[in-house]
Amino acid sequence: MNALDLDIHPCSFLTRAAGLERPIGFESLPIELDHLIADEIGADAITLSALTLVSRKLYDAFNQELFRSVNRAEALVTLASSQNERYPLQNSHPATFVKHLNIWIPHKSYDPPSKRKEVKLLRIVERYLPLALRNISVYGQKAALRSLIIDLFTGTTSFAKLVGNIDEEKQAFAALREVSLRCCFLVSDLRQSLARLRMALGPSLQSIELLRPLEGEADPRSFSKILGQIGERCGNLTRLCIELPGQRQKTFRNLQTVFTSSTFCFPSLRVFSFTDGRFNWSEDISQAVDITSFLQRHPGIEELEYQCLYEISLVGILPKLTRFCGYSSEAVDLCGSYEGMRPLETIVVSLNRGSDELQRTELVAALQKVPTIRRLIVQDTWDHSYVRGLSSLNIRSIVEACPNLTHLQCTFDVHTTEKLQQNLCVIGSLSTLQHLKLDTVKSFDKCIQDTYGFTTFQAEDMLSFVESSGQELMLAIGHAFGRHQAFQTALVIIFGWFGPRLGSIHGPSIELRFAISNEHDGFYIEDQNDNKEWDFGTFTRRAPGYDCVRYLATERETFEIFEPR
Repeated sequence: MNALDLDIHPCSFLTRAAGLERPIGFESLPIELDHLIADEIGADAITLSALTLVSRKLYDAFNQELFRSVNRAEALVTLASSQNERYPLQNSHPATFVKHLNIWIPHKSYDPPSKRKEVKLLRIVERYLPLALRNISVYGQKAALRSLIIDLFTGTTSFAKLVGNIDEEKQAFAALREVSLRCCFLVSDLRQSLARLRMALGPSLQSIELLRPLEGEADPRSFSKILGQIGERCGNLTRLCIELPGQRQKTFRNLQTVFTSSTFCFPSLRVFSFTDGRFNWSEDISQAVDITSFLQRHPGIEELEYQCLYEISLVGILPKLTRFCGYSSEAVDLCGSYEGMRPLETIVVSLNRGSDELQRTELVAALQKVPTIRRLIVQDTWDHSYVRGLSSLNIRSIVEACPNLTHLQCTFDVHTTEKLQQNLCVIGSLSTLQHLKLDTVKSFDKCIQDTYGFTTFQAEDMLSFVESSGQELMLAIGHAFGRHQAFQTALVIIFGWFGPRLGSIHGPSIELRFAISNEHDGFYIEDQNDNKEWDFGTFTRRAPGYDCVRYLATERETFEIFEPR
């Protein structure tokens, strides 16, 4: 008999040496290895949840990883439970482990099933979020929470009621580094909401997003008061994003005073985003906020987003700017005064009904003066029904003006879409291009008639049509970029409609999304379209998202039609 005998068990191994047994299987791994396994699993909550059901030891090991970052509203039910409600579980409460609380409810007003789900999730948040935060303050370590995100597109529950009664002495928010809020600050309990917010504001904060709440419910005084508190208590901010509510009927008192005040200053600020959606081209914008003096006080800003129809001058300021997002007037002003003073690499230009061909020509001429541009987005901000997009001439001019692009995203008009292959070949002359994203618009009537010989069709017919469209698009991408060594991915979005179009009115619509990757042996359609390389124009934490599944919208219902694999 050897000195070391092995007995094989169904679920683990046991070693018997000198009469002692000890497990050497998965159950007996050191806690440090369990943490490494959790790191490999990442944000896969389903896998982590399954591991917690294996045994008591694995429950203790992986439960803290499961609840370290909470980003599902349904998890609030567990976090809100009392210890008595958790019986027979006697171990640490899940609220003990929460470091990041990210409560975001996606909003899709055009999709009835999604709308019903949104209402259901909103009720869960309104009922359980205050209890969950209370438990985090009671069971969690002192100053354990690192990020707090409450993003509710709908609902009228005030911030004070969402946060609930938290014992300030527990200092649950004392070490917050990120706060992002889209919720209501109502007149009825504004003082309580500001008091709760004050608990979350402090010198540890590095990033704040204040997004517009539900229109018609916010107290217009709240923004100036909130910004005043931020200026007083958050001197170490490196990132500040502000989005004013689109309430043109209300006057936002004292906002201009806040931005003009020298005390509203953040020496470490690197990213600043300001969006004011209260005005359109036909309205008086004299009440808009002028942030020029604020920008002059922050020469260290490296990334700037300015979405407001009130034009400002960027000449002679922001010498460290590497990334800009805004309307064409500011982009032209910024690029026209370049003269090598800024390391500009990324420019995101928003087109709208106020931009004409002359402005597009001026934009291209200004882009030629900035040889450092590597990432460019020229996007249309209006609904597809009104989209103008870029012409073939615009595309060619941009390619000639910015020959060193690695990322390009733009919107094609109808005529440019009709000549898709030709324009892809023009873009293909960018030898350094790595990632391409295109928004296109077209009518599918003729395509359907040519393929099937009729204009009314069933969902199975659409499946075949979409599949053939994807293959056709993949071949076009391959033809334009087949010889490129650098090219990696393309995302092409096709917004189409059926029936005759009269002005902005057309028949049922459909949106097709094709993600195409360049592999070693050719081009392939992928099953995902959330590549972060296509979102380099996003400044706020979360841009409006899209589902991977395409839909065929009719007057009565919505059909799920195709998901490429």
